[in-house]
Amino acid sequence: MPLGAVNRAHWHMMETNGEAADFVIYRNEFVDNSSELTPYGRDHIAEIAARMPSTPFPVLVQRSLNNADPELDNLRRDIVVRVLTDLGNQDAAQRTVISQPYSNGINSMEGEQDYGRFRNIRGRNNFAGGSGNSGF
Repeated sequence: MPLGAVNRAHWHMMETNGEAADFVIYRNEFVDNSSELTPYGRDHIAEIAARMPSTPFPVLVQRSLNNADPELDNLRRDIVVRVLTDLGNQDAAQRTVISQPYSNGINSMEGEQDYGRFRNIRGRNNFAGGSGNSGF
C-alpha cells in the first residue's frame, strides 16, 4: 500500500463520523421542556437543511432524559420534520429519528477540565524561536 493509505482511511472515517454528528439536534436546542426551538436551534436546522441534499446522514433528535417524555420527543421530531420539509427536503420524514446522540457529551465539570487542558497546551512556547507566536 502507498505511504499513508492506512492513516488516510482512519482520518477519513473520523471526518465522516464528525459530519454525521452535525446532524444531531440536542435537547438544549429547544426552549426548556417545549418543542419551541431556540435561536441556535433554528440556525442549526437551517444549516442541516442546506446540507441534507448532499449527504446520506439521518437527522437525530435527542430524546428526553431517560426517555421520560416520549410525547414531547415525538412533538419535537414533528417540528423538525416540518421545518426541514418547508426548507425543501422532501425526505425529511424518512430521515429524521428520535435517538440518543452518537456521543454522550460531557458535563460541566468535564468541560471545565478540558478547557483548562486546552488553555495549558495553547499557552506554552512550543514554537520555534520561543516567541509563542505560531504565525497562524
